[in-house]
Amino acid sequence: MREIRKNHPDEFYEISETITPEYEITAWWDELSKLNNPILYFNSVKGYDLPVVANIFGTIKRVARMIGAEPHNIYDVWMEKVGKTVDPVLVDDGPVKEVKYMGPDVNVFKLPVLKFFREDGGRYITSGIVVANDPETGVVNLSFARMVLKSPNKLGLSIHSRGNLWHYYQKAVRKGLPWLDVAVVIGCHPAIYLAAASRKIDEYRLAGALASSPVDLVKCETKEIYVPAHAEIVLEGRILTTVEEDEGPFSEFTGYVSGRSTRNVMQIDCITRRHDAIYHTIIPSKSSEHLILGGLPFHATVYSKLKESIPQVCGINFPLWGTHFVAVIAVDKQGKEGIQIRAALRLIGEDPYAKYVIVVDSDVNVQDDFEVLWAVATRSQPHRDLHVVDLTDGSMLDPSQEKAGLTSRIVIDATRPPHMQNIPTPSIPIELAEKVRSKIFKKVPRNI
Repeated sequence: MREIRKNHPDEFYEISETITPEYEITAWWDELSKLNNPILYFNSVKGYDLPVVANIFGTIKRVARMIGAEPHNIYDVWMEKVGKTVDPVLVDDGPVKEVKYMGPDVNVFKLPVLKFFREDGGRYITSGIVVANDPETGVVNLSFARMVLKSPNKLGLSIHSRGNLWHYYQKAVRKGLPWLDVAVVIGCHPAIYLAAASRKIDEYRLAGALASSPVDLVKCETKEIYVPAHAEIVLEGRILTTVEEDEGPFSEFTGYVSGRSTRNVMQIDCITRRHDAIYHTIIPSKSSEHLILGGLPFHATVYSKLKESIPQVCGINFPLWGTHFVAVIAVDKQGKEGIQIRAALRLIGEDPYAKYVIVVDSDVNVQDDFEVLWAVATRSQPHRDLHVVDLTDGSMLDPSQEKAGLTSRIVIDATRPPHMQNIPTPSIPIELAEKVRSKIFKKVPRNI
């Protein structure tokens, strides 16, 4: 955040006036996301002494910089980095230990936890990374879970039912353990957030690779769990295995309110934080940062597998407006008619979320919605180029499904058919376009 504030001030928006913890931060985000989608820093939240930061992961350009990439090569850089993991370093102490609350002093209501939308079932921690050790192997896992405040020392959780944390929890249940020890990290190095979204295990090593530097870890006060020493806030606690309580509804990534929940409960035993901690929040629903953070690591893996099996694939985009359900692939057919359909089917095989796959030629910029839809309009025919796949497994949260978890899919072939191969499109000399572009951007700052 400090780097952005110093070197990219147009991507940082500071709000000095006192705002309320219900809805107002969402309202600021909603308006500014339509302009340049900056990081939002709120100096004063009514009733609290901690500032709040939001929208850190709001743009692909910003996230790409976090791992030393550009938007056009972010997937390639991601895969290159995570292939060379870096072991974390254990340290004796760290800033996250500067302030400690235990026993009767534990009160999560002292944190500026927000209520984002009127329909939400309460005040939600959306940026919490749940750290847990496998009850059988001890391997660490970092996962995201939505968490609602229930009492000063209790949270309601909804755990991703297909994720590693859920499997750890189920192992604890089968072993007859009364709880699964966990820690919740709120605010830390962006690389740790990106690694936690990867749906892997042993993510501290991935975070070290993405940051090109090892993660410093410090032991919790009450658990045999290690957390980032430079984190802002850590909640130490237990996910109970014999207690279930209602949780939700909540605004999910689809842009709709969902009541679906695993109904888990976490007891908080200790809170530690920096003395000057900043409360980090992630705007939920279909916000760009929610979608980017939730999709980028998985999409990078999908793209890598796709290119490995079909080298003619030369570009991919999961547009944010598609909320993980739309993918655009660029394929250089090289005269091999039909390879574009095979590429689309391979993507469907790798990605259970994508239900609309648009395939375009290599001359179409997959990041440009106008160009993609132009290709659909001018290179495809409905009777010939729409390929429907019947029901397969899909996202449990897609509200358009009649039966949760079952979705049909469609491939839209927007590549040039053979009879169009020799029809030219208008063009401008590349060197002239670059010359003009450089002059314009010297005077007008690029959008974020």
